[in-house]
Amino acid sequence: MADTAPPTPAFLAESTVGTVRTVMWAAVAIATVFVILRLWVRIKVRKAFGLDDGIVAAATVFLIAYAVVCHIATIHGLGRHVAYVATLPTGPKDLIEVGFLAELAQVLAVLSCTLGKTSFAVTLLRIVVQPTIKYILWFIIISMNAVNVLVCILVYAQCKDPRHLWNPEIPGHCLPPSIFTNLSLFVGAYSGAQDFVLALLPWVFIMQLQMNYREKLAIALAMSLGVFAGATAIVKTTYLVALSKKTDFTWALPPLFWWAAAEDGLTIVACSIPVLRPLLKVVMNGSTFRKTSDRDGKPRTSRSGRDNFMHELDGKVSSEPIYTGPDGIEATRATAERAHPERQRAQAAFDDGGSEQSILEEHTPHVSLTRDPRLIEGKGRIVTTREVNVRYD
Repeated sequence: MADTAPPTPAFLAESTVGTVRTVMWAAVAIATVFVILRLWVRIKVRKAFGLDDGIVAAATVFLIAYAVVCHIATIHGLGRHVAYVATLPTGPKDLIEVGFLAELAQVLAVLSCTLGKTSFAVTLLRIVVQPTIKYILWFIIISMNAVNVLVCILVYAQCKDPRHLWNPEIPGHCLPPSIFTNLSLFVGAYSGAQDFVLALLPWVFIMQLQMNYREKLAIALAMSLGVFAGATAIVKTTYLVALSKKTDFTWALPPLFWWAAAEDGLTIVACSIPVLRPLLKVVMNGSTFRKTSDRDGKPRTSRSGRDNFMHELDGKVSSEPIYTGPDGIEATRATAERAHPERQRAQAAFDDGGSEQSILEEHTPHVSLTRDPRLIEGKGRIVTTREVNVRYD
């Protein structure tokens, strides 16, 4: 009898419209600010716009589109009970609009989330040199994009006539709702697991660098903020069962949608924060370079192991003369890497960063703290020194 009783005024007055709009636009605003700062750093400061920057910019565009679609859906009744929407003069039409916009919103949210994680994985690919970690990152990128694209396709392909999804009056044969719901649950859980993996991977190689421990810890923490996106993904996954609800879908979907927006926004912010390090240097008028003097008394510029890693993280490749030899010959980073690409990896792995001891493999030449591609000086060995210069004849 309770099921057939008319809804009470209190029931009809319930609304989450304000919450949907607030969460959506808050996620958009925060993510957009961080992406704008990131692009400013990479384009204006570092002059090194990369693939990961373009991907995260696309993720932000999809997040904005997602917020717009959800906002329009709230105008037609998203966040209210179906019973309330049905009482409106345009109720039946509004329910069709909400259904159509809800399907579109799912696709936009998935694309934004996928691109955000892909951007961070691409950033890590640019930094790491360990083959095993590179294989893991490529597996994450390929598998993540594959399963999420499958979900986006299945959103509409689950019915022979996709219009049946938002307008039941149109005949159409569809897969059982449990199939799409179970796939969505798997993808949601997998997405959360990827957040944690991507957050833990930086610890593997950052802790192996010869840097100050506190600085390594700070960098690792900055690159591990994806754990918050992972936690959000777990919460979002618990609401995915709402996708199979058809009776009061306008009321059941909002929590899923705002948790998806939170995950997308946190993912974009987490992958942008590590790239903003040069912004602090601009504000504080700092520098990554330190001046030293060579054996002949000529001033030169050197880069420590810490700065080399930071340089890779910032993604700067320019014509700036950063390698200077005892004879005064300067070379750019791009020139050095084209001439001897193995040295760039050797420095990241073996640069002592100013420590008292450097242990070098005999078959691996150590890259000088200040070097030119033409400055070569014999094989590596165990030395006790603050600076190592290697020349090649």
